[in-house]
Amino acid sequence: MLLEFTGFRCVNCPSAEATALELQSLYADRLIVVALHPASNPFTKGLYDYTCPAADSVYRYAGGTASTPFPTGCINLTADAEGRYFSDHELWGAALLQAMQDTLCPSLALTATLDTLTRRVDARITYSARDDMRVALWLIEDSVVGAQAMPDATVRMDYPHRHVLRTAAFDTPFGIAATGDATATSILLPEGCNAAHCSVVALLLNATNYQILNAYETKLSTPAALCAKH
Repeated sequence: MLLEFTGFRCVNCPSAEATALELQSLYADRLIVVALHPASNPFTKGLYDYTCPAADSVYRYAGGTASTPFPTGCINLTADAEGRYFSDHELWGAALLQAMQDTLCPSLALTATLDTLTRRVDARITYSARDDMRVALWLIEDSVVGAQAMPDATVRMDYPHRHVLRTAAFDTPFGIAATGDATATSILLPEGCNAAHCSVVALLLNATNYQILNAYETKLSTPAALCAKH
């Protein structure tokens, strides 16, 4: 998973998003990209609000502050040898290439059903659990059209913000202890979210350092969907 920390006031963030899309095209269903707009960074402040508490929790856990330069990101919420999580988008490709060498990950599967009347998503996550794992569920929305500062100092009002983290189940993006071999939960689509552009992502995390061990995504463009492996 590529975690892309971004803000609509950041003139360089469109370049980072282009990098993320290129990598997603390269790795196809082996890579999930999530854009996080953390409220703790001034690049997300203004008349337009793409933030959510889950994004801010992940950002602050990784050491993000009001002075952290954007754009930035990390792979699998994993720190480097110096304990740093954030890296420039020009380094994401090399980091992903290294991460792809690790094929020893716990099994994970996800089914999700959307009730179009209540806007509730009922999800069942199955996995090969260990005592040191947590299971989480995120909801992301793609192509959120709105304002974005551009590199040429203009503001584009019809910019399609991609793969935006909107909310997380369990009231935390870091989930709950992964007990047994399955977890069932539900998540509500926030007001204003377009269900046709939304996905849910199941994650298995290391319980000690929250490193993402595996992740699966399923689209909500139909009332019921079954994810494919990533």
